[in-house]
Amino acid sequence: MYTKFAEIPVPTGAQFLAPEFNSIQLSFSVRDHERNVKKSLVKQIVLSNSGPATVLPAQEVNYVAARYSLSGRNRVVLREAKEGSGTKYFVELWRGDSLRFTLDVTEKHGAFYADEFIGSLSFSHDEMSMVYTAEARADKMDPYAKFRFKADLGEGLSGKRRPTAFIVHWDKDDVPSVSRIETPEQLYLGQYIFSRDPENRLFAAAYERQSDWRLLGVKGCFNRPRGIWQVDLAKEAAYPEVWKCTLTKLTDSHLSCRSPRIVDDKLVWLSEAAGGPHISTSTVQSLPIGPEASSGEATTLLDVVEQPKEDGFPGLYAPANFPASPTLCLDPRSNYPTHLAVHSTIGSRTGVVLVSLKGGYSVADLGDSYSWNVLATDGESRIVCSRSTPAIPYEIVVGEVAEDTRITWTVVDRPTLSQDVAAALASIKTQIIKVPDREPTETIVIQSSSNGEHPPTVLVPHGGPHGTTTTAFNAATTALVLEGFTLSHPNYTGSPGFGDAAIRGLVGQCGRRDVDDCIGSLDHIVKLGIAQDGPGKLFVMGGSHGGFLAAHLIGQFPDRFTAASMRNPVISGGDTSTTDIPDWYYSEFGLSYPVESSPKGTMLSSDGNHIQDSASSAAPTPSAPVLPPLMTSEHFKKLQLDSPIAYVDHVKAPVLLLIGLDDRRVSPAQGIEFYHALKARASDKSSVDMLVFEGESHPLEGVEAARVCYEAARDWFKAKAQL
Repeated sequence: MYTKFAEIPVPTGAQFLAPEFNSIQLSFSVRDHERNVKKSLVKQIVLSNSGPATVLPAQEVNYVAARYSLSGRNRVVLREAKEGSGTKYFVELWRGDSLRFTLDVTEKHGAFYADEFIGSLSFSHDEMSMVYTAEARADKMDPYAKFRFKADLGEGLSGKRRPTAFIVHWDKDDVPSVSRIETPEQLYLGQYIFSRDPENRLFAAAYERQSDWRLLGVKGCFNRPRGIWQVDLAKEAAYPEVWKCTLTKLTDSHLSCRSPRIVDDKLVWLSEAAGGPHISTSTVQSLPIGPEASSGEATTLLDVVEQPKEDGFPGLYAPANFPASPTLCLDPRSNYPTHLAVHSTIGSRTGVVLVSLKGGYSVADLGDSYSWNVLATDGESRIVCSRSTPAIPYEIVVGEVAEDTRITWTVVDRPTLSQDVAAALASIKTQIIKVPDREPTETIVIQSSSNGEHPPTVLVPHGGPHGTTTTAFNAATTALVLEGFTLSHPNYTGSPGFGDAAIRGLVGQCGRRDVDDCIGSLDHIVKLGIAQDGPGKLFVMGGSHGGFLAAHLIGQFPDRFTAASMRNPVISGGDTSTTDIPDWYYSEFGLSYPVESSPKGTMLSSDGNHIQDSASSAAPTPSAPVLPPLMTSEHFKKLQLDSPIAYVDHVKAPVLLLIGLDDRRVSPAQGIEFYHALKARASDKSSVDMLVFEGESHPLEGVEAARVCYEAARDWFKAKAQL
């Protein structure tokens, strides 16, 4: 059943076309197990005011990225094509069904950036230019460029070392030109957007290199030294091949900022605390940038929430970005935007949050068991979302938002399911159970009515540790339930969605408080009669920090679990030699790992030199370099004692390890060394097994790798449970 579930398309984005067209373009990702590839699909939905929406057939697309302009008239496409042993890169502009031009940009740069952390694809407001991000070409004047070390962006972005912005401009006859923006090498800029005024200004988010020239891994890490920068292009008579610029930092150094958006005469963005936990509570900041702006100070529209409010709102735990089009205009007396729409983790679910541009928020009704993703707004009063549960792979819903922020939802699309898949999903039931005396811990329990009484239970702690398992559909989870298991997903202290104090409550307590919360959640569902102790009854599995917890649990409670499965687990906290996030090993275990970021107001030229602002009496003084810590014997001892390796002598449960050999986040050596340590101590050598995956990194998310990991863990557990 896993393969059938995994081949159901997953919604990845949407865009309302020009409002008068009354239609939405949706994008999906789908796995093709026969060809062992992931495919991209697009589907158009035509809305109706008097009847059901018309859903046009999905079409496969082979471009890297594409986007319509705000008017819906123009569409830019970034495309790559294999040619011999190399790759060629093209930029296309479409107007309706007419291809206005194709630009071969292969000699200009390398691969496009289409990720959510650095990638850019945005039109200017006059729709005569667009900006995108791509990998810069190596310096042809350097004879050693091929061999010279330069830090890349880490896990999930390996080999990406120099993100660079390119502006494509076209005249009234659609004759294009391409310009490269030259920026300082110590800044890694992305997420570019055009300002409305002046026309030679852009805004971007930039990661900063540290004093040891390390770039801390960016994927999934919202605590990085990262700020919002104003990028002023030098005034030129025409669009030059290389555009010099002046960069000004707009945000404070103690904040990590991302996802800039222009909203009328304001710039808005998301921010979290820099350093410390890799995810914490997001705030929403607003800065006036229009010609009448008199203040250079940002306003906080939505602040950190330490403990959930009386209405249950725990603060904002936003994704990597706002939607590309996040605004709503709910005041019938005005044409100005009033709210931003974004989804957020709320306990063990994700929900729709509307952030008022005057400050404040409202949370949409979550409905029964759903977790929601905001995909886009129409800039007026409509919002399109995807939602799912462990029993519902996805629904596309369009909401009409009233002036008082109440939302009326209409389902406009569902996947086509075979009869056997629909019948299997109908048996799934989900409940969220709070764990007494371990606040804020709660666990998501997923069962099937077809499994009979007291099926074996698999405890599945999430990774992060500042991740959260939600009620969103997951193919492997639902498939394993249908194989005869109950699954329990504990959201322990440190999980986002329960207030900022809960996140920081785990710092310095990894290996203790998270372990105790997990075992406490298991004790509770045993007490409720959902799970049972005994041989063949309790199992544990997890990846990354979830694997760390699984390894801890079988070491600290060796007689409790029948078997375990771990994906790229953290086993030895003292092993930081190859990780892209060495700060994680320090900060999460209560040790100091300072990060440095330029002060607000810093001005840099294209070559990285500091500039004195003529309008200011004094420029910010760069602080003395901060030295990252070295691994001392004292630190190593503490980290090892807090790690699962400290309990390896106590492990009794059979263990299956699943290791990605290209993992940049957790060294594959950690899992491999654990395998050897367990083998050496096992009386039955067959009770320890390991599968390794060449070319796979931390998530083990390749089509074949994900399937094999699921099937191997399923078979491992079923053999031990004698199912």
